[in-house]
Order: sequence, then C-alpha cells, then structure tokens
Amino acid sequence: MKFSIKSQYGLQAMLELALKYGNEPEQISSIARNQKLPVRFLEQLLLGLKRSGLLLSTRGKFGGYNLAKHPSDITILEVIEALEGPIALASVKMKKSPVLLEAFQKIEDNIKKNLAQTTLEDLVFKKKARDREYNYNI
Repeated sequence: MKFSIKSQYGLQAMLELALKYGNEPEQISSIARNQKLPVRFLEQLLLGLKRSGLLLSTRGKFGGYNLAKHPSDITILEVIEALEGPIALASVKMKKSPVLLEAFQKIEDNIKKNLAQTTLEDLVFKKKARDREYNYNI
C-alpha cells in the first residue's frame, strides 16, 4: 500500500503550518518555497483541507492559511482521509473469503489506529528535535 503524493505534500504543508501555529496566516507561496512544493498543486490541496475543516483561510494582501485547530488536535489520519478519502484495505469482494476479509480488516484497523495516534504536534516535536541534532556548535 502506498499513499499518493497528495498525502505527502498535504502533510508537508500541514507540518509547515503546525510549525508556525499561532502566527499570522501563511501564504501559499511561502509554504511552497519552504517545503519545495509546486504552488498550483498545493493550492488545490489546501482548498481540499479547508473544505474538510482542517484549515482556515484569510483573504487579502496579508492573507493566507492557518490550522483550524491546535496541532495536537489534528491527526495524520484526518489529513490523509481529507485528501484521499477513507482508508479501506478490506473489500466487499473479500466476503467470499472470510479469512482474507478478517485479516485485511485487522491490518486496516491497525493502520488507522497508528495514524490516529500521531498528531501534527508529534511531528513538530520530532522535527524540532531532529533540527537540534543537526544544528550543533563547535
């Protein structure tokens, strides 16, 4: 199973906004530059995330995007499902083989559980810790 580039870019943008949570709205061009993402594609992703209630937008010269909730209240699962739709490994066709259906439902449940337990705040902490590792003085 592989998540699409939409999920990767969407999570990168959400991480960027989580890192700047509480600040002024972040412009698309700034997010794209900092995360090295294509602006046009990012525009579409951010609109989808806004429609799903994860982002707020402000219009005007100093407008841009902010998270709609605190980073600790937004899970990776929410972001991925907002961009991709529900995660579904088990198929209705698997009902013909209950053993397969049960196995794939268990795997699906574990994936969802892990994604639901990881928040944007968790990613912010990990990024800041990693940045400190690479930023040492001699």
